[in-house]
Amino acid sequence: MHSKLAWRDTGAMNNVVPVLQIIGYKNSGKTTLACKLISELTACGLRVGSAKRDGHEFQLDDDGTDSLRHLSHGALETVLTSKSATRVMSQAPMTLDEIASSMYGRVDILIAEGFKSARYPKIALLRELDEQQELLREASNIQLWISWTETGGEPGPVSLSKFPSVSTAPILVLKEETTVIQSALHLALSLLSSI
Repeated sequence: MHSKLAWRDTGAMNNVVPVLQIIGYKNSGKTTLACKLISELTACGLRVGSAKRDGHEFQLDDDGTDSLRHLSHGALETVLTSKSATRVMSQAPMTLDEIASSMYGRVDILIAEGFKSARYPKIALLRELDEQQELLREASNIQLWISWTETGGEPGPVSLSKFPSVSTAPILVLKEETTVIQSALHLALSLLSSI
């Protein structure tokens, strides 16, 4: 299968963490797919990082915590660490490139949920096939489409001739879960070998 050591040697020369993005609109299944893919990659022995783009403002820490007090008094970043975990909080947005760079050397691959306009290879989820054109306007480098819409054909990739599109990436049907997960895993592993 895949040799982690070979990738680490190549990655060390390029200072690159491979990134696979999972995009789609609200409630399209991005988090479910990301979690399944992270589990599969971890089972392959890989160190997996994750990042999620939140379209809403969120609280960095719970009210009353010392770390929130530090931030509210002007700290731009604070780190909370214990025997088993570390949390870094920053009062500044980060690009996906910055997140990937910050994980260099600590993870083998980064699974990123969202960040539509970033440049990395993507899996796009579609609740309705008419969302495809909109996503193509917002995102590039889509390598795989996963559709909730039943297409009435055989399991596996859907014929692109059935749907108007300028994308040449295959479209899989979400209910074919094994095919979807194996295709997503294959795409992720191909990013490791292409570095």
